[in-house]
Amino acid sequence: MADYITNKFDYFDEDIISEYERTFAEKVGVRHAFGFSAGRMGLYSILEALGIGPGDEIIIPAFTCVVVPNAILYRGAKPVYVDVDPKTFNIDVSSVEKAITSKTRGLYAQHTFGLVCDVGGLMALGAKHNLTVIEDGAHALGASWEGSPVGSLADVAFFSTDHTKVINTLYGGMVTTNNDGLAEKIKIIHDRSSFLSKRQLKKMCRTFLFEFPLFRPSLYWFGWFLYRVAYKLGFIFRFDDELKTSKPEGYPYPARISAFQAKLGISQLQNLDQNLKHRRKLGLELEKRFNWLGGVLSSDNSNHSYLRYSFLVKDPKSFIDRFRVNFELGIWFQSVAHGRKSEFDKIGYQVGSCPIAEKVVRHIVNFPTHESIDIEFLLEKLDKYSAEICDNLKFNERP
Repeated sequence: MADYITNKFDYFDEDIISEYERTFAEKVGVRHAFGFSAGRMGLYSILEALGIGPGDEIIIPAFTCVVVPNAILYRGAKPVYVDVDPKTFNIDVSSVEKAITSKTRGLYAQHTFGLVCDVGGLMALGAKHNLTVIEDGAHALGASWEGSPVGSLADVAFFSTDHTKVINTLYGGMVTTNNDGLAEKIKIIHDRSSFLSKRQLKKMCRTFLFEFPLFRPSLYWFGWFLYRVAYKLGFIFRFDDELKTSKPEGYPYPARISAFQAKLGISQLQNLDQNLKHRRKLGLELEKRFNWLGGVLSSDNSNHSYLRYSFLVKDPKSFIDRFRVNFELGIWFQSVAHGRKSEFDKIGYQVGSCPIAEKVVRHIVNFPTHESIDIEFLLEKLDKYSAEICDNLKFNERP
């Protein structure tokens, strides 16, 4: 591992990067895959390839990460927000058509927390109005619908592989498509994009090696303390662009994925089936206790990657505090554009316009499902507090 942070490792090794892109494409059943240094850069590149710019509109759910509207704003376009379904937390397709205008250029299919959204409904609207459907598979690598993997369900897709996602390359993203014409345009953007500097990539590598052992459950709180200290001292690599509404400077944007990230990605794709097996086992055990998803899951459970198991409670603070000693729930999303807490007008959102999403952000909790979670230990804690949890779950009123 020391080679990664010395001059011995070639961060720009095209063979390793190409192998990762081919492997990823095979996993999601597409002909084309292009690696970028972050998922948000992949989304930006899709928008550029589609020629989306000033005056154009993209319809997105009002329950997402702030990097999604940011990427649209970086292109000079406008995000248009639509409310979400209060059970699945995915975009409410029944509300999408009335948001379509003559300026609309695309519809956004986000698989929130790993649960496949109504891609069929969005694709039908796309065909009806001649609009591109952009699939956001950031949470849902490994999920599928009717035998087709996420990443191949719409016109074009992107993934994130940052340290909070199904596989972890610290940062990283991938664009996938079966559309040959669009792939040619994305390839041009991809090939002319620069890499992050070697200094930045070494810092990214150090951050990964620092994070990996520290965030095991046995060290979690001490790990977070050390992480915050290291970040304040400037030792941690981060893309701190959540509050930007114009394209970041200081590094190439978009930037290509490095060979270091690609090697991590190849290794983790080899373990993807085992990773998903653990997540689905835990997800189904949680579903037995909370019965939140009901009939939403497919018979084989394949339409959910269980990046997180999410539901609403009456008092999220008391729920989170109950588990804080043993589990960091790290709740997503705590605003309609997670990462931004105020001044939503700067990203084109009008407070009050999507009441279900605004209720969801006040009441959502979610359990992580990654492989370091001890399933039996978590279930033991849930059973211990079952009466209190059931009382907190008595929360069915509409906004």
